[in-house]
Amino acid sequence: MTASGRLPRSHVPALASLAVRVARDPVPYYRLLHREPGPVRVPGTAGGGDGIWLVGRDADVRAALAEPGLVADAATGDVPGLVDGAGLLAGEGRPEGETGRATGAGHVPGRVLASADVRADAPPHVAGVVARAGHVLAGRLGSRASADLVPEFCDWLPAVALGAALGLPYRRTEALRRWCRAGGPAPLPLPDALAVRARGAERATAYALASLLGTLLTRPAHLAAVRDEPALIDAVWAETLRHDPPAPYLVLRARERVRLPGGAVAAGERVLCLLGAAGRDPAGYPDPGRWDPYRAGPAPVPAHPWPDLGLLTVRYGLPPLLGVRGLALAPGFAPRAVGVRVRGPRRLLVRLGG
Repeated sequence: MTASGRLPRSHVPALASLAVRVARDPVPYYRLLHREPGPVRVPGTAGGGDGIWLVGRDADVRAALAEPGLVADAATGDVPGLVDGAGLLAGEGRPEGETGRATGAGHVPGRVLASADVRADAPPHVAGVVARAGHVLAGRLGSRASADLVPEFCDWLPAVALGAALGLPYRRTEALRRWCRAGGPAPLPLPDALAVRARGAERATAYALASLLGTLLTRPAHLAAVRDEPALIDAVWAETLRHDPPAPYLVLRARERVRLPGGAVAAGERVLCLLGAAGRDPAGYPDPGRWDPYRAGPAPVPAHPWPDLGLLTVRYGLPPLLGVRGLALAPGFAPRAVGVRVRGPRRLLVRLGG
């Protein structure tokens, strides 16, 4: 990085045109940022546009997310409602002394929960609905010889979990799923902030679930371990969000002058927190390219709009699928994650019943 706190010009073209390359493999760009001593600033173009700060080291991302002068930019991202470590929703400010955590009563069928009320140790009503849905979806696949798990499992289970958390009747799951993907009128009244988080959570969980399954199916030893000990699912989920986050970045905007390790961010400038890069930072995670659910160390930055709801979904809904006889990748098929703003496999071809 130059003395002015900007990337050398030789780096700018690669970062300015990274979308196509990052869709294939973002890791080389993550490594570039890890070599910098701190956040770096890419200047605006000659044709207009503000500069943007790129934050990719784990410690710097955590610092940016904890900075009260940076707020989430509601106008960016394909996964709405991504939250920082304090629970900040896209477009929300952070009032003085506000922690971002909500409080509220327990779940009652038909009652909308405040966003922070759904935890991984959710009330039995929510966990039971998710578990039953997992059994139903897995049962449909059990009589098949082959399937694509993305449309037939990963795209359904998160909508069921979300509906249970929101108190929506199971029969409205399809309407909820359509709303999460296409927008339009919500299937039930929701506060704006919760609606944003709900839509983002459904999509992010679906992509992360596809990544998790693709990873397990390419690692038979890990798959067998999780089948034998379902309690490992929590660690598998956490490692998936670190290694293959469904929402790889969050755009923040400075509402006032803010100082980052690489320099001062002017009011109005954007800060791109690369959550995927933070999870691959060797300073925070030894051998970061290795997928290892047994890894020790700090929990990664939650690259998910509603981390606990995602964990609940896989904890209670995934075991029935993993128990399907003969579940394995289709011959010759290799899962491949793609995407920039939202990332994960679009297909997951498997054989069954072997």
